Amino acid sequence: MNEPKNIKPKFKGKNIGGFMYAHKSAQPLLLEKHSQSLNKSLQLLSGFKLWNVFKFNLKDDTKLSFLEYENFEENQFPCLIRSCQVDLKTQTVKIRKHSTSNPPVLHRKELLMPPDHPELTKFQNLTLQLESLGAFKNIVKLGTKTRWENELSELNITVKDHLATQTGGPTNVS
Repeated sequence: MNEPKNIKPKFKGKNIGGFMYAHKSAQPLLLEKHSQSLNKSLQLLSGFKLWNVFKFNLKDDTKLSFLEYENFEENQFPCLIRSCQVDLKTQTVKIRKHSTSNPPVLHRKELLMPPDHPELTKFQNLTLQLESLGAFKNIVKLGTKTRWENELSELNITVKDHLATQTGGPTNVS
């Protein structure tokens, strides 16, 4: 049975702790309520134009964030550069610059992408490789660049050009 043409395909994004993250390229797939919040918020963003990810508060449609990560295609695990929190109730915007020495790092970036993104398979394959090598076992503790790099090092995993390889077995894994 064919779905009606006016219904958007289901897009879940990356859901963590009551928030939904999505890449800018997934904007056309958003639910109407999210599209409306996003468009209202964009009107408040005069000093924050380089965002590539948005973050919705699933419990409060009036609060969302715009995140500027490193380039998704060039970086296997893009680091967060800046974030901008918008509160539509109070019409306030807060911009924050993140650490350059140990910024938050993004894993499983394929979950943020629309299903027709040209690099989706490459991103998915990297995650599958890392899962099979055990890199995500301690994911709750691995949200920053330094901790993530240390974990990969302890597992003897190297990642280059979105391909993961392991030399030998893991060393003293946390």
